[in-house]
Amino acid sequence: MRIRIPRSPVTTEYLSVNNLELTSGSFFSAEEYQRGAKVAVLGPNVAETLFGETSPVGQKMRMGTIIVTVIGVLESKGGMMNSSDDAVFIPLTALYQTVAKTRTAQGETVVSSITLTVTDEEKADQVTEEITSLLRQRHRLASDADDDFNIMSMEELASTLEETSGTMTLLLGAIAGISLLVGGIGVMNIMLVSVLERTREIGIRKALGARERDIWIQFLLEAAFLTLAGGIIGVVVGWVASYIISSMGLMTTLVTPDIVILAVSVSVGIGLFFGFYPAWNASRLDPIQALRSE
Repeated sequence: MRIRIPRSPVTTEYLSVNNLELTSGSFFSAEEYQRGAKVAVLGPNVAETLFGETSPVGQKMRMGTIIVTVIGVLESKGGMMNSSDDAVFIPLTALYQTVAKTRTAQGETVVSSITLTVTDEEKADQVTEEITSLLRQRHRLASDADDDFNIMSMEELASTLEETSGTMTLLLGAIAGISLLVGGIGVMNIMLVSVLERTREIGIRKALGARERDIWIQFLLEAAFLTLAGGIIGVVVGWVASYIISSMGLMTTLVTPDIVILAVSVSVGIGLFFGFYPAWNASRLDPIQALRSE
């Protein structure tokens, strides 16, 4: 079976720097790293895709032109992009032995990325400044030249993700608001038509002694039950869509009871809000005029 999976050549410190844990097997040792051993550690999604329920530890797999032995499986960390769950990790030295090294003009090996961890969070900015100064010196950049590298701390990454999440929340909130407004107007129109078609019925009820409050409550409850039914149908459709998305592996989705209760409550609230005017209009009908209507 041939599958395209991200290959990540790393050093022995990658596990501790990124706070990753193993569910089985082990990470490659310093000795294996030094000799460029053909070993690999799999993300949990990769292990499940390639080996299913079978333990991959000790199994061999082909990666391009080389055959590696699986020595460990990582614990799931989740994430949408560039997640360790979907990658295969091999020693950087093993890659250098099988692939031609990309070198700089001075003959040094090119490193695409470096990950660091700071023991004291308060010194993160200081460390970033020192790394920037060191890299500019190593890259021989003039004082007025722009950086030819990019440094991103976890604080900056978290801030970026928070801004993106906030933007998406506003966008989805706006879409939901428009949908609720359109749905509420639809409920109001339905109830107004219902009042118009049942004018004679309202007149008969009032002639038999029904009070305005009775008529008002009747139509208000009808609007609430109408939107309650719509809310339940929407929850069922959403649950089915969530199940299909999760089973296809596109993303992990979860339908929780609090979300269901919130969705149904909002749906009923919309019915009560937009059903108020039609119900009030029905309760204010004159019984004599209502009985004359055809």
